[in-house]
Amino acid sequence: MSGTQGKLIIQGKEQLTIRDDFRFKTPESLTTNQEIDFYLMLGEYYLRKKDKVGIANILYDLRTKKGEYSFADFLLTSLWKHSQGDEVQAIKTLDTYIQKEPNTYFRNLAKNMRTNLFQTGEDEKKTMVRMDCQKTKPYYSLCRVFRLQYYIDLPTGKDKDMHKHFVNIMRVSSPFFEDTNLEWIPLLDRIDEDLPAKLSFLGFVREGIHFQRMIMDLERITDGTYNENSIERLAFFQILLGDYNGAEDSFQNFLKSARGKKTSILNRIYVKLGALAYFQKEYKKSLDYYIKLDLNNWSSDIHHPFLNEPMTLAEVKDLISVSLYKVNGSESALKALQKIKDPEKLTEADIWPKLRISQMLMDQNPELSSRMTDEIIYMAQEKKWRRLEYAATILQGYNQIYRKEYRKSTIELTKSRGILDEENAFYAAEFLRNFGFIFAHTASGKKGPVNGNIKDGLSDYLLNHPYEDLYYIRNYRPLAFSTDLFFEYALSHLRDDNDVWGLFDTLFKYNSVKTQRNTKGSPHSLFQIPYVHQQFKFLSGFSTARESKFFDSTYAESRETENLIQRKNEEENTRSLESVKLPTVFLLPYKDEFYVFTFNPKDSKRNQLNWKMVRTQRPDASDILDVVRELVSANKDHDKIQIYLNDSGMGLFRSLKKEMKEQSFVFFFSLYPNTDTQKPLNLYSWKCPTNMHSLDGKGITLVDTAYFEGSRILKDKERLHLWDFPTNASVSNLGPVHSWSCRSETGVTEEISLLKLYRRIDYRTVPKMIVYTERVLGKSWSDPNLHQEWLHFWFRSGTKKIGYLPTLPVLDQISLQSLTEQAAYKEDGVWIYSTAQ
Repeated sequence: MSGTQGKLIIQGKEQLTIRDDFRFKTPESLTTNQEIDFYLMLGEYYLRKKDKVGIANILYDLRTKKGEYSFADFLLTSLWKHSQGDEVQAIKTLDTYIQKEPNTYFRNLAKNMRTNLFQTGEDEKKTMVRMDCQKTKPYYSLCRVFRLQYYIDLPTGKDKDMHKHFVNIMRVSSPFFEDTNLEWIPLLDRIDEDLPAKLSFLGFVREGIHFQRMIMDLERITDGTYNENSIERLAFFQILLGDYNGAEDSFQNFLKSARGKKTSILNRIYVKLGALAYFQKEYKKSLDYYIKLDLNNWSSDIHHPFLNEPMTLAEVKDLISVSLYKVNGSESALKALQKIKDPEKLTEADIWPKLRISQMLMDQNPELSSRMTDEIIYMAQEKKWRRLEYAATILQGYNQIYRKEYRKSTIELTKSRGILDEENAFYAAEFLRNFGFIFAHTASGKKGPVNGNIKDGLSDYLLNHPYEDLYYIRNYRPLAFSTDLFFEYALSHLRDDNDVWGLFDTLFKYNSVKTQRNTKGSPHSLFQIPYVHQQFKFLSGFSTARESKFFDSTYAESRETENLIQRKNEEENTRSLESVKLPTVFLLPYKDEFYVFTFNPKDSKRNQLNWKMVRTQRPDASDILDVVRELVSANKDHDKIQIYLNDSGMGLFRSLKKEMKEQSFVFFFSLYPNTDTQKPLNLYSWKCPTNMHSLDGKGITLVDTAYFEGSRILKDKERLHLWDFPTNASVSNLGPVHSWSCRSETGVTEEISLLKLYRRIDYRTVPKMIVYTERVLGKSWSDPNLHQEWLHFWFRSGTKKIGYLPTLPVLDQISLQSLTEQAAYKEDGVWIYSTAQ
């Protein structure tokens, strides 16, 4: 479909064009399976157009052919009756087919279709029959959708096998991105118009968007335009994915199609556009969108984008005031807020703008701000407005710091912890509460026991930092107390207190945040689940009314469980360093300094971790090299020193290899718990590339594409996978996209795509070790970012070791086996463990 031009193409063969409104003609030169797809695709067009003649022509053709065409006949007949409002006959049509059809495959197709069309239940879950699908059989695309539906309805929210369920959903959804037979699913909007929402609420939002676009393409072909509701739903899914530009475009498309619509509808979209621009720190653009609101025609149906609850006129003015403050300063914002008139009977929603005034007054007049905030706290306590009381109490804690009432500040911050009940727990901002303690104690000049507050505040901040700007809106964060200032105070306190472990933990988490912020795009495959879970937590108010039924569904509950599983598996605890056996180096940058941490397992517990701050921006500065030399000197009996793998560590490594040629240095990727069991590894590689053929029979097993990319499972768990094939690198909106292709002995071109690997590699298919060469990424190890993404993918997937060599040496049986040993990488290569050893 392009503009007003549309064609019906079945597997590359053009059948009909939109110019003659897809007038019916009997298909020619198509196989049986292709003809069936033709009838179904044309049928969905006629159904949507309510074209009785078109449907009659299809049914006439189908009845002359019978056999495998019979299910299409009964299905389209049932759908036509249903569209005419005769549900009884629609159900009876399918039931008749199910009773008479002897073939199990066709009968199960009909059962699943009946379930989709006529069964309703809790969470919109459906009792699907599990299907095995083969490309050689007709109705392949329908079969694939039914198979996917079966798997997405298996998780029950708290299932102990939740991760396995999610892996299976990933695998059964993958073919829709890879198989040309599945580029279009006939009747998808009839089968399950909520399939995109179910996938998105499970956390599979990339998959949800894929199916949502398919449904919308049918709308455009038949109606000439997209349905507004579908556009707004797509925009919500794009926001969950982190595609904010795409979401903005979708909202703009909505506005184009909604000309002449009710003001309340336009207001809803402008609020979302303004909030979305604010979230991206485009404050002027945010204000420009808000200016287009018609506040004289406000509707209570509009939800707060960041709280997902009905939004009063006072609350929308409060939201606008923050963007106004960001653009024009506090004076303009305060004037706007002071114009809000109080109704006769005040509600909680009417008080929030007053707390905003207090927040913005704090810099200029902390005394007045404090008195106002106190009044709000008393009122909130009396009315049991817990969220308001919580926000005001934390604000007052910061206010007291301004007023040099440090003891009162810590009392307020301590009090705030017990205010929120379970219903309002999502509103908590633990890092604000804990940061407040640090500011209060530091400003008081007294040494306070705040090391625990630093640790707890950082843990919360590490999880929620992408949403930091929302805390000004949601939680009335004081404007003068920045996160940068918190880190300054925290590091200063920990240095003075000589808390080496606290200092290390703080800088490790600070750098983790920096790394996350430098990552381009949102995660793929199963790694998207925790990301999408956080997006739901902060941005669910961008949803449409159609999604409301899913917020308390088992889909959302299952996502929560899988999120916890993944978070737990990837939790990094700096204290796990205490159990490592190798001398260890961390080079952690902070502003214009480096902190060098060394861990020496030979020393007493008290003296194992040491640090030095070096004022430099060069990771190979002489003072840093001297610290490593001291560690090497103290561990002459150790054959290895391990370095934490980050950009700075990679820069240090290059100099160390030149300076200390006799010493062996290895990298490690993370501080996850080390669960590796050291067993002998068997070597595997991809059968297709010609350079691999010479290795056949030399102690390496060459396997077909499906096994090497993870589509099929190899029984041998103790595997090393050898990668030495040139990349075909292209660039997409996801960044560099790599693939590797070759011509097999049969002359067929085979390909492994990195995007396909993302979807295929899981705990059942991941190798224990990877060895790769420069050809695989097309860039040498001196270009760290590309290699870091590659390593990150494999280690997060479960690989335990990775070896890198610029080029593969001439290999025989003995040297092949040496690839499993670290000694093979000492000269020119790099050896990386997944976790500290």
